[in-house]
Amino acid sequence: MTDIKKKLDILYDLLVDNPEALKTELQELIEQPDQIDDSNKFASLLVELNNPVYIDSLLKKISVASKGAPWLCDFLYATTNLLDEGSENDEFVCPDGLLSKLEELILNSIGELSWKAAGLLKFYDSDLAEQIQLKKLEGRDDFFLTYVECVDGLVRFHEEKYKGLIKQIAADETRDTKLREYCDELIQSLSPGAKP
Repeated sequence: MTDIKKKLDILYDLLVDNPEALKTELQELIEQPDQIDDSNKFASLLVELNNPVYIDSLLKKISVASKGAPWLCDFLYATTNLLDEGSENDEFVCPDGLLSKLEELILNSIGELSWKAAGLLKFYDSDLAEQIQLKKLEGRDDFFLTYVECVDGLVRFHEEKYKGLIKQIAADETRDTKLREYCDELIQSLSPGAKP
């Protein structure tokens, strides 16, 4: 029982007595991610704190990250989750260089990095964002969840414009089965009773 009392004292000190100091220190760590021993745990902590104040700092750091930065996937994960807690129609303020960074990650990577970058891009509406998502959807060689995030990004801001494309993907037998199933379910939810 002594351990839990110590933990409660620490939590109280951080979250009640000194929340501004905690926020400042966490933002400083975001700006200096090489000082973080475990970026996965750090990202999970930010998500658990669920404070949108960290989003801008994360976006700025992502926009200047090198593709091989060991913390990049974790920062993409944290930012996406924090944005996901916001309003459905909110989009983030895009720092200089972020869209070109996301374009590079989505179009020139495969796997987790591309998937997480596409997950972040879906929260931003612009002609370039649409072009990136559409170009990625032309491919067939990535993790199906990357394509799901691109579909979600197109539908999030332009549902009517891209219903036809989503139906085409659902019916395309050359596509991943899970992606086709996702698109089929999405069409059903967008147009109850409609068949792709």
